[in-house]
Amino acid sequence: MKSVQRLVMLGLIAVLLVIAGCSSGSTPPKQALQDAMKNMVNLNSYSTQMSLGIDNLELPAGASQNGMDVTSVVLGMLKGAKLDIKAVYAKEPQRTDMELNLQLSGTTITIPMILTAEKLYMKLPALPMLQLPESAAGKFIELDLKTLAEQQGAAATALDTAASQKFAQELGAVVLKHFDEKTYFSNVKAKDANLPEDVKAEQIIRFAIDESNYKESVETIVNDMLPELMKVIASNESYLQLIQKSKEDVEKMQTDWETNKAEAIDVMNQNVKVNELSITGAINKDKQLTYEAGKVNVEYTDKATGNVSKVNVHFDMKYGDLNKDPKFLYDVPTDTVKFEDLMKQMQLPLGL
Repeated sequence: MKSVQRLVMLGLIAVLLVIAGCSSGSTPPKQALQDAMKNMVNLNSYSTQMSLGIDNLELPAGASQNGMDVTSVVLGMLKGAKLDIKAVYAKEPQRTDMELNLQLSGTTITIPMILTAEKLYMKLPALPMLQLPESAAGKFIELDLKTLAEQQGAAATALDTAASQKFAQELGAVVLKHFDEKTYFSNVKAKDANLPEDVKAEQIIRFAIDESNYKESVETIVNDMLPELMKVIASNESYLQLIQKSKEDVEKMQTDWETNKAEAIDVMNQNVKVNELSITGAINKDKQLTYEAGKVNVEYTDKATGNVSKVNVHFDMKYGDLNKDPKFLYDVPTDTVKFEDLMKQMQLPLGL
């Protein structure tokens, strides 16, 4: 039962994330999304600014440690949390710069990152809980991706931006194929889309699952979308590495899913309530995505215990400098601390 519930939630999340990664005049909405998927993956460079905010997060009480409810403590920390990400991507030479800013409990944590074809550089914040040695203070940690591949190949593959984009593109095509255009996709007027003032759009598209079409989406996800997604993943070795699963693992998931389809449909209809699961995407005259905003507002009730979990988050992402000379956020550092040396100083195992 628990495995079915996990697959159910993963199915819903997959729908949102795949659509989010491929939202794209006036071409029919579904076709516009498919065109945008291809065009965005083929970009040579771009910059992004993304913001993710938690509007509400409710989870059942968890295990207590020293008389303290750990879940309540974590929820208290996450209340009002916000994550801002700036990034610059270039296909050639392969490089992605990122700056993560996490606002948590009145504190802002900043993590700069640089990912090249061979190296990952990351500057860790000076937090007491990390107990970083003085030698790492204010410096980038350098991790060799070849070494990482030898230690844990899947983790290194997951850092490959190009591979991840191809993965999202193919899975996105599978997702889009199964959702009916008239039921889930619509064109949105500019005055109703609340776009930032500097975003120009030739077409604005919305994909939405809500109470009106939720039961129909359950049938689509369970009977059509997820089985084909698993089939595609099982047939591609690089995709298996990205999700850190073997072909046998995914084939077993396929078999289990076929056996438990009826139960999955029942769980999704009886235990899950989707208030809103939506993506709004703005497309420019070149059929490229320039902006997207999404909302996830779902509830899950465990019928066995009566416990209710609620997740209500929103995000928005703006794309710029499409196919222009990339203006990277940082210089590639020369004075770094090797990851292996840091682990030795902190007396930690090298395996990630």
